[in-house]
Amino acid sequence: MADPHIQSPMDFLDKLTVCLYRSGFIVAACAVGLLPYSPQVGYFGLLVAATLCASSLHIYLKPFRLLLQMATWIALLCHAFGQPELALGGVLLTLGGLAFKEYFCFRVWALNFMPFFAALLWLCTVVSFPLPQKILSAVCALLFAVLFIQKIKMPLHFDIGDKSKYQV
Repeated sequence: MADPHIQSPMDFLDKLTVCLYRSGFIVAACAVGLLPYSPQVGYFGLLVAATLCASSLHIYLKPFRLLLQMATWIALLCHAFGQPELALGGVLLTLGGLAFKEYFCFRVWALNFMPFFAALLWLCTVVSFPLPQKILSAVCALLFAVLFIQKIKMPLHFDIGDKSKYQV
């Protein structure tokens, strides 16, 4: 994470997890864009997107890695136990947090505002404010798409960084 000048050796699983992680952002872009218009499809898409990203995190610091992964695990449990509002909050926490992380790692424009946008989107969805929800959904979809485009331009080793720095 954030050590693009270091190119650690990458095996098949490293490459696979980087591709899964990156693909989560395009799924997130599509899903969040659909959320106001097809809530079920958008909701399930966001569950998939957060799972793709959280299952393949390359973050050195264990507390941050676990926070973002646990938000997705808890979201999946909330979904399983019939609490979709909480599940949506969990996946938006994960995806917004990862967008924030990507801003600090690679300085992708406006991603530092994603946790704020994601929280407002969750609130507008839960309390049924359709117009602000549509606007925030479009903003988040655009930012996730920009993030995905920026990520696919980067070599895969940018996401791995220095393997010796990972807290296990």
